[in-house]
Amino acid sequence: MTQDRVVPDPLDAYCTQLDHVFHRPTQREALRLYLQGLLLGTERHKTATGIAHTAPGKAGSQHKAAQRLQWFLSESTWNPDELHQARLELMRRGSATAPSADAVLVIDETGDRKYGTHTAHVGRQYLGSLGKVDSGIVSVHVLYDTPQAYFPLQLRPYTPAHHFPRKTNDPAFRTKPQLAVELIEAVRHDWPYRAVVADCLYGRNELFVKSLLTSAIPFVLSLPSSYAWWHKQGQPGGVEDLALRAVPTDWQPFKRTFADGTERVFWRAEVSGGPYGPGRALRLIVVTPDPVKLPHETTEYLITNFRESEKDRSLGRVPVPPAASLEVALLYARRPRIEQAYREVKQHLGWTHCQARSDMALRRHWSLVCAAFCFLHWWNEHTPRGEGETSQRADARHPPKWSTLLHQVRLWLEPFVWVWQAWRAFSTERPPRPLFLLLDQVGQGQPLPMYVA
Repeated sequence: MTQDRVVPDPLDAYCTQLDHVFHRPTQREALRLYLQGLLLGTERHKTATGIAHTAPGKAGSQHKAAQRLQWFLSESTWNPDELHQARLELMRRGSATAPSADAVLVIDETGDRKYGTHTAHVGRQYLGSLGKVDSGIVSVHVLYDTPQAYFPLQLRPYTPAHHFPRKTNDPAFRTKPQLAVELIEAVRHDWPYRAVVADCLYGRNELFVKSLLTSAIPFVLSLPSSYAWWHKQGQPGGVEDLALRAVPTDWQPFKRTFADGTERVFWRAEVSGGPYGPGRALRLIVVTPDPVKLPHETTEYLITNFRESEKDRSLGRVPVPPAASLEVALLYARRPRIEQAYREVKQHLGWTHCQARSDMALRRHWSLVCAAFCFLHWWNEHTPRGEGETSQRADARHPPKWSTLLHQVRLWLEPFVWVWQAWRAFSTERPPRPLFLLLDQVGQGQPLPMYVA
């Protein structure tokens, strides 16, 4: 540990493997301070002033430390796409995050409130975090969920039509399903997967489903209970109608385990009718906790192009190992758990706190948040464990809890930062030996004994 050191060893080692993205020493220093600020627990928003620990408001924003970080975000010369690729290369080398044939590609969208007529990608639209239409920014993500961990692969912001000269007819305009298709195409050849999983926004979009069918991409998508098609009188005309017509022997029970470890019995049934069933490209599996009442909030209508068995020769189904209805139900069950956890961890890491207007600054901030998230998995794999001490790992059904990983990182990161800053506010001299040794201990990623439960 040196007198000028301001970043702990684990974070510095992680950033060293990302340094090739940044061409100047000032950029590399800003990278370390920015990621450190995102990982810290603080009541302040993780803006340039918050991360630089300057006074809030105009006075703090004019401090040179805050201006350096703002320049790093808005005006500096580095490519956020290159940072994405660099962190993914680190994830590729991890045992829990390495490419796996059992992984799934989860399509998720993040919508957060943001105002300003001159801010890129802002518009009045439905925001999932609020559950209503408001002014904000929506981004589409593709996440990689292995049996032991999950993390973002790529993301793209959705730009509302009013930002384009020709609105929806503009060649550059993309809908959210179109963005999702482009993201899948960008990652699917480098990251093996069992299936693409997405909610009803994508399941009911004909162009999205057609694109996956054309490319022979295996998927499990959900449909809303109101989804219907043209039908003759007396025949079932919707997914709910088909579920209600299922006979009792069609329903099979299975246990579904949630992120907190609790188990609950659900029922599944594969039904046929309309565009679904034998001889068709798609299968329909209904999953519900109550096959009699089919509650709207907890009943899932899943479509898939997996073959039912090796003998299945239905046109349009993908030539990959078949999946029974139980596997289809369990594949989709991974999406809601990840969606909720991913939303929470992004907020803890300052996803919505960026005070920037330009497209480039927003993309850079998001890429740094993704890098901070991936640091949790990287640190979990590269931290030496003492005797009797075990890492926070999950079994094959559960990814590691991000909250536990973040808490463990903050056990050594926060004491290091706050004690070091308190000493620097008191003196510019070298800390006395007892304090220096204490800082050296936590700076190596070892929590203080007083913080260990």
